[in-house]
Order: sequence, then C-alpha cells, then structure tokens
Amino acid sequence: MPLFQLRLAGYGLLVIGLINLLLRGAISPASFSSAPARLTMAHGLASFAPWLLLSLALIFVQGNRQRRTRETLPVTLLHRLLLPLVVGYLLLVPLMVRDAFGYNSAAQGQFEQQLALYRSGSSQLQDKIRPLRTPLDVARTLQQYPNISLVADPADSADLLKRKLAEALRNGEAQLRGRYDDVSRQRNQGLAQRTLESSLVCLVVAAGLAVLRLQNLSLIEASGKPVSFYFGNDLLPEHAKRRRRRASNYPEEAFPNAWIMAEGEEEPEGSNAHRS
Repeated sequence: MPLFQLRLAGYGLLVIGLINLLLRGAISPASFSSAPARLTMAHGLASFAPWLLLSLALIFVQGNRQRRTRETLPVTLLHRLLLPLVVGYLLLVPLMVRDAFGYNSAAQGQFEQQLALYRSGSSQLQDKIRPLRTPLDVARTLQQYPNISLVADPADSADLLKRKLAEALRNGEAQLRGRYDDVSRQRNQGLAQRTLESSLVCLVVAAGLAVLRLQNLSLIEASGKPVSFYFGNDLLPEHAKRRRRRASNYPEEAFPNAWIMAEGEEEPEGSNAHRS
C-alpha cells in the first residue's frame, strides 16, 4: 500500500477519534467543575488514546518519504504537539489518583451529612414523645412517621413503646450504614479498577508518543534542516505523465552548443544549433 494512503487513513482515524471524544462531552467547561467530572474527562481521554496513537503512527510512517506538500502545516503542527501530549498523558495519572481519592472523600462526606440528619430527626422524635404518659398519645405521635418500622401491641405501655421506638431508630441507623457500606465497597472497587486501567493506558500512550517524537527528531536532525522546512519538502516522486508533459514544453536540447562554446571553437558536424 502506498505511504500516502496509510497517512490518509491516519488522518481519518484522528478525525473520527476527535468526533467521538467531543460528542461524548468528555471535554467541556463543566468537566473541570468537580472530581467526578474530571474523572470522566480523564477516562474519556484514556479511551481516545488508541485512536491518537494509531493515527499519529500512520501519519508519521516512514518519516518524510512520499509526503505531499499540502501536509506541511498539519504534520508540523502534530509534531510540535507530541511533547505536550506526552506531558499531558503523564500528568493524567496523578490527577486521576487524586480525584479518585477526592471523589471517595466527597461521597463519605455526603453520607456523614445524611447520617447526621437521621440522628437529628431521631433525637427530635424521642424528645417529642418523652413527656407523653399514655400509650394512646405515643401511638398517635408515631402515626405521623409511617417510615418507622415499629411492631406495637395494644397492651404495650407507654414506656415499652418508647423503648421499642429507640430500638427501631437504632436499627434504622444500622441499616442506613450497612447500605452505605455496600454501595461504598462497590464504588471503590469500580473506581480503583477503572483508575488503574486508565492510568496504565495513559502511561503506554505517553511512552508510544515519546518514542514517535524521538524518531521524528532523529530524522530531522539527520536531515540538517529545521522542522518546518523538513516537513515542507515535497518528496513525492513525480507522476510519469507529469514528467512527459513538462519535458514536451522544452526543446530536445535546452541550451544550444553555441551558447556555451568557447571562443574559436567549432561546432560539431550535424549540429542543428544556430549561432546567435
């Protein structure tokens, strides 16, 4: 396959990857607002890494051989972006780890707030029924809180109902904490697995881009030309028809012998040249 077709496939893959990245909303001003949003953006960039690495490898395949002049600007720009991309993907690793811990701390803080609200409500309810003396008054007050799971008997005394209520509130707090522990365990496992996976992908793509940049730099240094001039060369061989068309615009002998003969030197016999 000609090199230009491989490079054309590289440009196509790069554009497709960018479209997927932008349409998924991985990069937007809202992506920097919170730890979960930043994690989503980092995972999106990690998912974009295979597209980026493969497309750039195809674009820079075989150095500057058979490259078209029209590629000068995009190829020069992509080459200069290699170093920022390497640094960016390396920085994603500690940023993802930091945001993973931050996300876990934020979730823990939300649970502590919910638990504090539950304890505050439980305390207010117990303060409300403490002065009540009859089972009927206690039962009427508890009817205002249908979410409380309390097994009451008509023969229960007021003190017994109060003890049952305290036990039900303690059980409710234990259930709330148990549900949070289950959700937290699942969240931490998924978060750790995805962060590790994205971190390894970022390290691999950073290494690949670094090697690709070093390869470009070695070729550019060997040419002894600046970056823009190196990628600005049109090294694609001319098409045979184009060469024949250009040759037909000139006489078979571009410079008559009479123009370059030394003074006093005779033309060879059979020459068609005319003296000026």
